[in-house]
Amino acid sequence: MSAREGNRMLGRFLLIWSFLGLMFLSAVPSFAAPSDGTSAQTAKPAPGAAEPGATSSEGIGWNSISANVNRQLASIQTTLKRIFNQLNRTDVPIGTDALVHMGQQAENALNNAQSLQTQIASYQSIYESYVDVIGAKPVEGESPNIAAQRKRLQTGLQDIKSARTQSKLYELQAKQLQADIQRRNVRMHQALLSEQLESPLTPGFWHNLISDYPDDRQVFARPSDDGYTGPLYRWPYFLIALGGTLAVLVLAGRPSLSLLRRVQVSIMRRFGHRQEADTSSISFLPVALNGFVCAVMSVIVWELLAHILGFASDEGNAFISGLAGALPICGFIIGAGLPILSHATAADGLTPDAPRALRGADWSLALIVLFQNILLLLSKENTFGLTSQRFLEGIYAIVVSTIFAMVCRRLSHDSEAQHIRLAPPVRGVSFLVMIVAWGAVALGYFSFAFTMVSWFVSLGVGLAILGLLALCLRELTTRLLAPGTLLAARLAPLGVGSNRVAQLGVLISGAGNLILMVVLVAIAMSDGNFDIATIADRLRTLFVGQSINGVHFSLGTVVTCIFILIAAYYGIRQVRRWLEHKLFPTTRLDIGAQSSILNVITYVAWIAIFLLTLSEAGLTMKNLTWVVSALSVGIGFGLQSIVQNFVSGIILIAERPIRVGDMVQIGGTTGDVKRISVRSTEIGLGDGSTMIVPNSQFITSPVRNATLSGALSAVSVSVTISPRADAMSAQQLLMKMMEERSDILKSPGPGVAISAITDTGVTLALSAKVPSARDVGGVTNAMMEDAYRTLREADIPLGKPA
Repeated sequence: MSAREGNRMLGRFLLIWSFLGLMFLSAVPSFAAPSDGTSAQTAKPAPGAAEPGATSSEGIGWNSISANVNRQLASIQTTLKRIFNQLNRTDVPIGTDALVHMGQQAENALNNAQSLQTQIASYQSIYESYVDVIGAKPVEGESPNIAAQRKRLQTGLQDIKSARTQSKLYELQAKQLQADIQRRNVRMHQALLSEQLESPLTPGFWHNLISDYPDDRQVFARPSDDGYTGPLYRWPYFLIALGGTLAVLVLAGRPSLSLLRRVQVSIMRRFGHRQEADTSSISFLPVALNGFVCAVMSVIVWELLAHILGFASDEGNAFISGLAGALPICGFIIGAGLPILSHATAADGLTPDAPRALRGADWSLALIVLFQNILLLLSKENTFGLTSQRFLEGIYAIVVSTIFAMVCRRLSHDSEAQHIRLAPPVRGVSFLVMIVAWGAVALGYFSFAFTMVSWFVSLGVGLAILGLLALCLRELTTRLLAPGTLLAARLAPLGVGSNRVAQLGVLISGAGNLILMVVLVAIAMSDGNFDIATIADRLRTLFVGQSINGVHFSLGTVVTCIFILIAAYYGIRQVRRWLEHKLFPTTRLDIGAQSSILNVITYVAWIAIFLLTLSEAGLTMKNLTWVVSALSVGIGFGLQSIVQNFVSGIILIAERPIRVGDMVQIGGTTGDVKRISVRSTEIGLGDGSTMIVPNSQFITSPVRNATLSGALSAVSVSVTISPRADAMSAQQLLMKMMEERSDILKSPGPGVAISAITDTGVTLALSAKVPSARDVGGVTNAMMEDAYRTLREADIPLGKPA
């Protein structure tokens, strides 16, 4: 194809695309931003969806989603108004669960408003761009279509700005409601902990307790003609179901443990662990698995007995659902017995004296957890009167704290418990909790005593159960990923060495421990409630997160940020390796230039990664204002030297007065520059040690760089001969000696000149160039020795220096 034909085709191509561009401009409002409206979460309305006379193509622009945006804004407004009205009601007390539910609704409204605001902002930027293209004001002689187009764009832009303003207002209202809910929740907890009734040591308390008795009896009332039914009128059936569930666990716990031990031996043999035939070896895996089996069994038996006894149909009874939620934890405690508190552990190889000192501790702990959950349910549902409820909580706090202190004392003094002797701080804490619980109950602070004891119980049980699971995870990874096992043998042909397999086991165990720590935090946040649903809800809160002062925190965000940092670390390392081993060897860059380029790329990359991580975490400069202020104060008082060294490091990398590989002298010390970072510079000394010098000293102190102007260096030696000797012959001999040396450069060549003539001698100056300043000392010494030997062999007497 000729050049003329090519130009002709190019002209046709440009003409076609110009025509298509004009057609696109004529349909501007409709192409404002195609969207199906699915990404919006909420919004309130923009007046005037479309102008009369708008073309049919407007159905794919802002007008197509404005109605949906308005509905979502209206939905947000309704939600926020409902939350506001609930918070300001005075006829009905607001409980903790209600506050949690309203907090979740406010969180959803906030997220919806922010998402909708982002969507509206995209439409606003597009419409503003089109208005800039057409012009905000009419011009003389323009087409009527352009004028109509401008009017429709400006009308739509006003609607968009109105909707965005409303979304911002709803975002602020949601944040304000969240803050109000958090304050009320804190005040409620503080009021509960500081609640004081009459002391049980006074007659008034017992009078109030007796006065509550008639009303408390109604809790057990059977269905009457007026339709009232006591929530605990089926309490005999509840006790029968609980007793039957515990009896089944007693009968099935030990056989299940034995079966699991045999299964473990078979599996471990299959994976290459022949030594597992010794059933006396300690293993926590069957103990933990037996706990899970008993937990599932407790739920199944409870549901069966509930159907048999006829109270399973009471789905609205929170007491029944609460008991069902706590039974799995109780079943796990009974089945596993906790790693050191159970008869099951004794079967795994420990001496029988150790569990004998804690006989029945697993059952006692399971009953304590069950009673604690029952009391929390009764308090939540306001089943009994205030005095009766607090009286039950006080008895629980006294009994449990006393049992805990007595068990710790027994473990400290009983000779049978030598293998599990507790540390003195544990004993001290147990007696402190007991004293505080007794004192709080005596003074009438029943809620404080119950909350403190229940929190200790939940934290202790959570630590024990999760500690057992952590031991099981470590044991499982060790046995499955140990050298010589079947899995390690299968991975070996793939190039995975035994050390890599062991590292994989350590990583899996560490990740599992992190997850268990998160579960422990969720248990600690559950206010002593061992209901599985409650703990799961706390876990969901940790993973989903919550907004604090406009910043959304969640475990998922933390994991994402950590993943970004890890991926960035390995990515930057691979780029550095590629530059060092692939790219730089093909260039003429010296080692100093290579080091500077690597440092600049690394620091710029980490700054970008840091900003990306902040963005992913939802932090902006507005959120970090207090951090910047704190850093300013810190720099003013104690970080001047760090900032000074940082700035000096940047100057050294940019200006390069010293480079990696240079021979420098600073403060009387001479060495080679090995590394330049943003804080300090490493200098290798002649004895093999490394001197770390702050970068500011290279900026503020005199520095001698022997290799800055080039790699070559000069060697100068002075020799004095007798005034009676032939100076010209001596010059020729010394010149020949230097020319024969291989460590002296031939270009530029060496030289010998007479530098002084005195009565005592003639001084000859020998000069030469060497490839590196590091060779000066050795070459100087060698030249002196050769000069002395040459003059002596030629019988040229030496003189005295002036």
